[in-house]
Amino acid sequence: MTGDPDFFIGWAGRLPAGHAGWLRGLVASVVAGGLLLAIALARAGDDPGGGGSGVEVTLQGVLRARPYPTITLPPDAGGAPARTVLLSGGGKDGAPFDPVLDGRTVAASGYLLRRGALEMLQVGDPIREAAPDLPVPAAVKLGTWRITGEICDGKCLAGAMRPGIGIIHRACANLCVSGGVPPVFVATAPIEGQTHLLLGDPAGGPLDGRFRALTALPVTLEGVVERRGSLLVFLPDLTRAQLR
Repeated sequence: MTGDPDFFIGWAGRLPAGHAGWLRGLVASVVAGGLLLAIALARAGDDPGGGGSGVEVTLQGVLRARPYPTITLPPDAGGAPARTVLLSGGGKDGAPFDPVLDGRTVAASGYLLRRGALEMLQVGDPIREAAPDLPVPAAVKLGTWRITGEICDGKCLAGAMRPGIGIIHRACANLCVSGGVPPVFVATAPIEGQTHLLLGDPAGGPLDGRFRALTALPVTLEGVVERRGSLLVFLPDLTRAQLR
């Protein structure tokens, strides 16, 4: 019986010839399957952004100061819709600008951060008035919504840091938003095709200090949603927030 090449002997230190082939195939299949699963899970996840400083650009469009500074670029020649980009300053500061430029056409230079459809320009040079004057894009009210998600700071979320989301990022997000960086609400389900919404208070101004208790936690907020160019703006009443 020991002359059978397929007979297994535990202390022999080697597999029978008849077993080795299918075991090699099994191991190769498990490894390949694991790699394919990892690739599929990575592709299914949200774009984490590029990280780092971003790409240096100059954008020209209409500056809107409330609830936080944004610049809306006009539609391009190819028919792409108006594109709205959030603005911030260096570090954990808001974008420096002259209030008289609100509603005017400006040129802003800095480093562009992008995470999916969310874009933020980290302004380096002073924002300056530019010509020709462009029409101020009108806000389109989309009604009152009750949305579940998470409050984040737009700069880290757009790719300045990773992960830029979740409880591990809470202290950093609070510092950024307190410094004037635009806060962004990340919805658990798309709203009009988008999951990232700029936040403001019900009057259309910046958030007050109550946001700090809610940052990075699953929360349901209710308020008006507006479309401004390519950007959705969510104006909830934080006093009615419900932690999940």
